[in-house]
Amino acid sequence: MAAEPKKMVRLRSSDGVTFEVEERSICAASRTINGVLMEEGRAAADVVPLPDVINAATLSRVLDYVREHYDEQGHREFYLPISGLDHPLSGFDKDFLKVDDDTLFDVMLAAGYLGMDDLVELMCRGLAEQMKGKTPEELRQRFGIVNDYTKEEEEEVRKEIAWASELFKSQ
Repeated sequence: MAAEPKKMVRLRSSDGVTFEVEERSICAASRTINGVLMEEGRAAADVVPLPDVINAATLSRVLDYVREHYDEQGHREFYLPISGLDHPLSGFDKDFLKVDDDTLFDVMLAAGYLGMDDLVELMCRGLAEQMKGKTPEELRQRFGIVNDYTKEEEEEVRKEIAWASELFKSQ
């Protein structure tokens, strides 16, 4: 008995590059793509255009994630990212997060648009790791945030949220 041919979907990035991806895996990974294909009844040969926020470089990274986390049948490889436990995807995810800020935010934005909650979560977790242990001043410098508080306003905010600072110190 011959294997059923894979149904492919073509996605076009904002800069006009077309990517072909297995339909089941991308539909399992992306609520948005699944919705477009189901609601609009597009034939597999049609090209799904993506918005301006998803250029070829970003789409390529997103599809790398899909290929690693979803099989051709649309099944997701689950694992708990708990430190101390070794899983093949944990290495992939760590390497996937080793990107510059622009790439991290572009992938996060694309994942949000595409309805890929697990990828959004991974990117947020990576960003949180980068922020861990940093002072407000370090974070402002890291992300180019201008401090528009006066010294008095900043001190008042610190007093109001002192409980949160104590909570995070204990972790």
